[in-house]
Amino acid sequence: MRWEPDVGLPFPTRGGVRLDDQVQTDPVALTTALTDAARAQGATVHEGVRVLGASGSGPVRLRTDAGEVTAGTVVLATGMPILDRGGFFTRMEPRRSYLVSFRGVLPPDGMFLSADQPSRSLRAAERDGEPLLLVGGEGHVTGRGAAESTHLDRLRDWTARHWPGALETHAWSAQDHGTAHGLPFAGPLLPGAEHLLVAGGYSKWGFTNGVAAAMALAGRLTGRQPGWVDLLEPWRGRELAGAGEALRLNATVGVHLVGGWLRPLLGGPDAGAEPRHDVSRVCTHLGGAVRWNDAERSWDCPLHGSRFAEDGSVLDAPATCGLRRV
Repeated sequence: MRWEPDVGLPFPTRGGVRLDDQVQTDPVALTTALTDAARAQGATVHEGVRVLGASGSGPVRLRTDAGEVTAGTVVLATGMPILDRGGFFTRMEPRRSYLVSFRGVLPPDGMFLSADQPSRSLRAAERDGEPLLLVGGEGHVTGRGAAESTHLDRLRDWTARHWPGALETHAWSAQDHGTAHGLPFAGPLLPGAEHLLVAGGYSKWGFTNGVAAAMALAGRLTGRQPGWVDLLEPWRGRELAGAGEALRLNATVGVHLVGGWLRPLLGGPDAGAEPRHDVSRVCTHLGGAVRWNDAERSWDCPLHGSRFAEDGSVLDAPATCGLRRV
């Protein structure tokens, strides 16, 4: 690690901290390789099946929209746990961030992350032999703040200023969760409940925190735990270190719970024009008033980050049931 006074970007900077020997990889290719490796070891992988609930302890019975499955141990790795046992939704905050890809310009040499706000991240990619510039940032709590389309527009405007001639190819977003104490969770859903484990709270550092959580849980199951595994335990005394932040998170949730219901009565503006009126605006998790996401055409809950498609079907946890028809 060292200070670099000139980072070689087309806009003024004070320099940056350089980290050598970093890895840039394609997450889709990585996921495919991991899936192939799991199947080679005898695992089966099912896509498009939603888990709706879990009961029992020996074995655990998982209720899904395709039937029931039993297992000795279940790991909930759904971002925000779909089971409210343990109250993880009171210790986590859902956040969205955005990325836009551009062609027609030369990407910078390296990966860059700003230290100031609004955040900006830069990296390169390649598609059909053509270099692409990836510009990310504009993170915010899910379902809160300005209309989602404005965040993408800010990235586009910023890129146009510093890379004139850049031509957009794609735009998308991601959702991740931060924790009150700043570390991910990897351990029992409830104290002593070794049959139900949880992993999440990666704070947008899934390539490192997700791997750490996987190593912690794999070691727990095999009896070969890493020496640092206690740092990720969900039920340790160090949870008190995040108590103040947890209180802030829940106070903000309360404000948005009340504000979401008052907005229609007070005539307050919504984030974007709503497209249809045959689904309920009540989140099926804990009753928050969902808001229309005009960039991704979804209903987003500002309380704990549940998201629903335009027709009301579930996109993101912790909700497991779709919006009701009205």
